[in-house]
Amino acid sequence: MDNQSTSQILKTSQPKFVSILRIGVFSILFVICFYSCGDRTFTIGIVGDQFGSDDAKKSFRIMHKTVQKLCLHNPDVLLHVGDIVESIRGVDSFKDYKFNFNTATTIMNSSGKPWLLAIGDHDVVPPVYQACSPDRSREEWFLSCANQFKTPIGDEPYYSKDIRGYHFISLYSMENLHTDPRWGSIFLNKINTEQLTWLRNNLENNKHSKGIIVLVHQPHWYVWSNWKKIHDLLREYPVIAVIAGHFHYDQDDGMIDGIRYLVMGASGGAVKDTDAHSGGVQEYAVLKLIGNKIKNINLFEVNSDSALELTPRRSMDRIQAISCMLDNLWQDINLIRVGDSIVNTKNDLNALGLTSLSNPIDLPIEITIDYPDSILILGPTDSNSFTLKPGERVGWANYSNVGQWYQVSPLWQAKLSGKYKDINSISLSIVVKFNDIRKRYIRRTIEYTVK
Repeated sequence: MDNQSTSQILKTSQPKFVSILRIGVFSILFVICFYSCGDRTFTIGIVGDQFGSDDAKKSFRIMHKTVQKLCLHNPDVLLHVGDIVESIRGVDSFKDYKFNFNTATTIMNSSGKPWLLAIGDHDVVPPVYQACSPDRSREEWFLSCANQFKTPIGDEPYYSKDIRGYHFISLYSMENLHTDPRWGSIFLNKINTEQLTWLRNNLENNKHSKGIIVLVHQPHWYVWSNWKKIHDLLREYPVIAVIAGHFHYDQDDGMIDGIRYLVMGASGGAVKDTDAHSGGVQEYAVLKLIGNKIKNINLFEVNSDSALELTPRRSMDRIQAISCMLDNLWQDINLIRVGDSIVNTKNDLNALGLTSLSNPIDLPIEITIDYPDSILILGPTDSNSFTLKPGERVGWANYSNVGQWYQVSPLWQAKLSGKYKDINSISLSIVVKFNDIRKRYIRRTIEYTVK
């Protein structure tokens, strides 16, 4: 082939070659831009409390199932809100504690995913109740196990971690032991100065991350005056959400200054006897982010995978107040055996009376009482169902205490029938229903023992 022919071929093929080269370069640049500039979905799996619980084996079975279910959502990270072990109940030695800790961390590590943990009250509280207890023995147990087994926790109970451009911060709720944001020493339930200084520096050093997620076991914001300085600091940085546990029911506190506040329900811990959408089931959650925005939050029941609603705080505050009212029913009846009779010392008669039944919320409630065949109803209505107006029969009510200023007459009264010698206890089941954005109920079964 002569030089003229070769030159002609090169001239003819050059435009095609350049076009192919341009397409190839453009495709490569597009792929690079897509993965580096575009934001793909970042998925967070959330595991709830395992303790308090009467049955550690059952709690860990539910925990294991929860982690397995979350893995099906292919999360980028798992967050555990705390109470991963029990420091008191069923724990007689460090050996017991260590065994349970190993069980819990083995379950979390089985996911093959990075994970973070917020240390909870059941993880570290000592046996003897004392607000701000100086007994740090269980805290020492926890940190010892955290260093021995494969956990994300270092020498301090608060820490942070980066995952795919996002920054995660785990705060420590229990600097002041045996405190709680709902009852007891609520003003002592707070983040102390040293941890706050660490948090300030940590946020400043990570202000250019894609977004920041804060994990904490106890929702300190229930006492806003305790939490306000933390919130005022968080809102200065790209904090997307603050996620807590502890209450054993989910709760959505909504957006506050651009930060989403969420409480996660239990994944093995004890739950209230309520409807599924009011915290009455074992749960797990999947949170999806795109960039620094929440794409969606989905809540699921562990056994069935059925979708659950995130419960507004207003609704859960109502459930909590009714729960406190039902707790008072224990004091209404005290049964003792006197000869062939059973006497309720609360009214010096052989009659039962529920004086604590009341309505502590802002909506009408329906109360139904289920009782054994050995009971006959007394009273003007001879009924086991009642409707109470908002505030009826209540002296005071809040999230953790419901009471009456003076002794009221029993709303429900009954007497025993049959042979008293065959009765060793009496069980009453009380169901309270109300409607807000949906129908809700809470049930309490109380067994009164004959002494």
